[in-house]
Amino acid sequence: MKAIQIAVVNASGLADEDVAGGLAAMQRQVSDDFAPVWGVDAELHLVTREQAFSGAKFADRWGLVLEDHELVTARLGNHVRGYHDRTSAGLPIARVMVDQLEPGQDWTLVASHELLEMLADPDCDASVFRHPDANTVVFYAREVCDPCAAYEDGYERCGRTVSDFVFPAWFQTASPKRGATRFDERGLIDAPFTVRPHGYIGVFQPATSSWVLQKYGGIVDFETEVGSRIERRNTADSRWLDSDMVTSP
Repeated sequence: MKAIQIAVVNASGLADEDVAGGLAAMQRQVSDDFAPVWGVDAELHLVTREQAFSGAKFADRWGLVLEDHELVTARLGNHVRGYHDRTSAGLPIARVMVDQLEPGQDWTLVASHELLEMLADPDCDASVFRHPDANTVVFYAREVCDPCAAYEDGYERCGRTVSDFVFPAWFQTASPKRGATRFDERGLIDAPFTVRPHGYIGVFQPATSSWVLQKYGGIVDFETEVGSRIERRNTADSRWLDSDMVTSP
């Protein structure tokens, strides 16, 4: 398969050496674990802090931009909506706030989470139809890391922590009986359409024309977080914007 070219942009307070180490772990995960399952591979390329703030552009590459929340708000104020839809060349982009973590957590888990979900569904428009009973029709967002998003569910690659992810079987109602199929990389999930503690999945309900979250323990309503992939699913195609941020590839 032809690998997608992705610029991993260090627009954060992280040292470039730290980002290079995290990139090696994510590259290992993508090529060794994710690509054989989902049929999508990628080559990750480091864009250093100096390059990031010089306005360097890479028109042929998708973007994974590592940022600090304070830096973004200082540069853009509250006007961050729309700046993470696509790169300046109109290609897929994901942004990760690497300073919004619990003490002791490695930023590579959330970065790998966003990377794999971008690879599996770059346009935030893929969903899976489910008809669980005669009166219910729903659509599950194809977000491959959300059901097992907890930090404790991550695993090690090259000495760093990366996100667990679900397999296509997780979205298949007719999957073989429990125990006969792996539903995620770590083998923590034992049935389709189930989520781990601290996991979740976006579910669209046509009856109410709204998104809800299926979490461990049940369905909950939620407020859409600006910049989330669910928010982008709620945004009309005509309102998607190419990024004009300096740090966008």
